[in-house]
Amino acid sequence: MNTNRNASPTISWVGIDISKADFHMAFWGHEDFSEMEVLVFTRQRKFMKEVLAKLTEAAPAGMQLGIVMEATGKFSEEVATWLLKLDPKLRIAIVNPAQTSAFIKSLGFRNKTDGLDAKALARYGKDRNPVAWEPLSPERAVLRDLTRTRGDLVDARTAMKNRLNDHKRASRAAAKALETIIRSLDGQVEALEVAIEEHVKAHPELAHQVRLFRTIKGIGIVTSTVILAEIGDLHRFSRSRKLSAFAGVSPKLKDSGTSVHGKPRMCKQGNARIRVALYMAASNAIQHNPDMKAFYEQLRSKGKEPRSALGAIMRKLLVLMRAVLIAGEDWKPRLAA
Repeated sequence: MNTNRNASPTISWVGIDISKADFHMAFWGHEDFSEMEVLVFTRQRKFMKEVLAKLTEAAPAGMQLGIVMEATGKFSEEVATWLLKLDPKLRIAIVNPAQTSAFIKSLGFRNKTDGLDAKALARYGKDRNPVAWEPLSPERAVLRDLTRTRGDLVDARTAMKNRLNDHKRASRAAAKALETIIRSLDGQVEALEVAIEEHVKAHPELAHQVRLFRTIKGIGIVTSTVILAEIGDLHRFSRSRKLSAFAGVSPKLKDSGTSVHGKPRMCKQGNARIRVALYMAASNAIQHNPDMKAFYEQLRSKGKEPRSALGAIMRKLLVLMRAVLIAGEDWKPRLAA
């Protein structure tokens, strides 16, 4: 096996294509596809020692092991957790399937098999050097459960309100049933919000980060906790651009030649829950944060569409959250209210 061709100087990448019953593992990402070895393992914890032993045995000397998997619900996180418990030094990346799908298409495969997908993921690791996945601590796992459940109930409440108000109800009994459900959901959402605040107060690190985030006018408890639950520690992003791309709030341009001049749009390749939280925060910030309001108006005066300008506010708020966390200091506005 030739391990010198275009090898990464620090990491040897492995691609793992996971299904419910098993997974295909391909190594190494710097090799030609015809030379990559592919093995199949049953997706059970007891086989992880065998997986790691095979990789350690075959790995080039002095290289860190990197593993790329797609975010496939609980399966990828489960395998990542098993492997990290055996070797905490592993660099494991769990990436957005939309990003890997576009990458795989760019390779021009005529066929689609689990083995080829695993090879493509290994190449993705070598070419893109994705951010390492961060397993949730127990307190962040609880926070994510709380914030996701609250978000689901808010969505359900919105759906019920829309059904109640979309037209005049022919049946008063049907309208009353919807009203009862909405009141019940109001109570459950309120109870979860109280539980979220109590959970944050009970954990000093979470409380410290939330307090820093909330010094940015427009960022509230919901946005702060969703960011912490869905992204994790913002310190792990070496550059703000990587954080924006991970969250799916980077701008997407469509401009080619003399005839194609599309409007800039948000790439939307990240976690939708993050974007919803940032959208609500940005909508609030342009009303009550003088800095964000001035920036938004500046963008609009230059011809930016309202949605595009609001997307820029979303990115700016997320970058500011990272900045106050790294600095360990409260946000200081430039403009007076």
